[in-house]
Amino acid sequence: MRLSPAHLAFWLGIGVSLGAACPGPSGTTTDGTGTTTESPDCPIGSVGCQCTPGGTCDGALVCASKICVPLDETSTGVATETASEPTSGDTSAGECEPMNEQENGLCGAAEPYCSKQGECVACSGITSCAAIDPSKPACDADSGYCVACTANDASGCTEGTPICDPATNTCHACTHHEECSGGACDLATGACFPAADTLWVDGAGDCDDAAGGGEDDPLCTISEALSRVAADAPRAILVRPAAYGEPLVVPASAVVAVVRVGAGDVEITGAGDEALAIGANARVYLDGLEIRGNDLGSGVGCNGGELLWIDRSLIRQHNISGVAAVDCEVRVRASVLTKNLGEGLFVSGGSVRIENTFISDNGDKLNADNPRGGLALAGGAQATLVYATLVGNNAYTGGGLSVECDPDAAAESIELRNSIAFNAVGYSTFNCEGVEVVTYSAFSAGTDDPNDDNVGVATAEVPMLIAPDPGLPGVYRPMPGTKLDAVAQFASGDPDFDFEGDPRPTDELSFPGADQPPP
Repeated sequence: MRLSPAHLAFWLGIGVSLGAACPGPSGTTTDGTGTTTESPDCPIGSVGCQCTPGGTCDGALVCASKICVPLDETSTGVATETASEPTSGDTSAGECEPMNEQENGLCGAAEPYCSKQGECVACSGITSCAAIDPSKPACDADSGYCVACTANDASGCTEGTPICDPATNTCHACTHHEECSGGACDLATGACFPAADTLWVDGAGDCDDAAGGGEDDPLCTISEALSRVAADAPRAILVRPAAYGEPLVVPASAVVAVVRVGAGDVEITGAGDEALAIGANARVYLDGLEIRGNDLGSGVGCNGGELLWIDRSLIRQHNISGVAAVDCEVRVRASVLTKNLGEGLFVSGGSVRIENTFISDNGDKLNADNPRGGLALAGGAQATLVYATLVGNNAYTGGGLSVECDPDAAAESIELRNSIAFNAVGYSTFNCEGVEVVTYSAFSAGTDDPNDDNVGVATAEVPMLIAPDPGLPGVYRPMPGTKLDAVAQFASGDPDFDFEGDPRPTDELSFPGADQPPP
């Protein structure tokens, strides 16, 4: 703040009456109006140099117009400049103008805004960050700037970008359910499910299907929770570990997430055509579930749904398909589809993307009417598998044992990258009429072509390259020190973590498949 001559004389007179003492200089000083940095040639508080921001100088020097001068150079005796703000009637010139609380070129980086008093201040010194820029409503104390969000203020993060990254003070879309306060992320849009509408289910605790469905008054069954889901009104269902034997139906046009919370298994064992059936145009997220043992049909059925997204789930031992999707987009991450009699996953029409997932021991020739191995495609479906492991899958004679494509008029296609595809027997790994792109992978083959970026593996070699996990059904881990090492090549957009969330090398060749052995 600069003082006019009249105001300077006034404050000099006050200094005489107060007899103010001056402390020693300091290199850098901060007060309510700004930060002063000491020049090596002119130390703060020294004669002819800047006063401290508090208006003091060394020894008997006095502060006049922010410069330390000897006592006899002032007109009144002892001078002290204070940091008091001018009153509303003060017309003296300020440090900056216009005084509109906006960023100002006359101000430094640490205090970039020109206050209503004409002083350079940090964001904490203006009326409101939201008032000057609604897109940056939070004040970052560290930088002094208004930003989109901070760790303590995420009010600027809404709708499609609800999550704050405090390292960059920016908002981004949610990518995991845990990021959202309501327990679920609409992964297709990046928005969090409304926390106020969350339903809780606890089949093994104190519950009541006539209850409100809150965290402290949960429902008993997932089916009751699904009955409360309305079309086009996103709703999260958080399920505590228990066995749930009722068949489940997701209503048409619903947007719903069924997510496990707490330690233990959420076991869904309903029977019928599907243990979990998804209605037309529904968008459904399943996370942390075990769906098993439907002796009559499939585990999950999606017919004409908008999207089925499966995370961290175990889908096993169904009479037909683990998952059957017709004209339904499918995403599968960090899951296991195993020991289903027909196939692990059937997709007709649309597309499927599979990451960090095990599809194993599916297709039982002795007990299934039409075994189709690991992944079965029809209706022109397009499949992309990245860091996936297909092991021990079987199909009818002549079919693709790991990936089977229907011999229909529509052309199915598959891209297999950084993956493992080891059949139960034989070398008929794919049969998609040549529409196969296989790179940086290991798969069943009679010979290993040295000019290829893949590794061919004979059936007899498989037990020496991978081993079943005794505690996790359907999981086969690659063995360190084998020819599987340095096969996979990470690319932008690939998951930089594996099936269990361990980091995956991104700047060097590594193991293919869903699991990365420890270094």
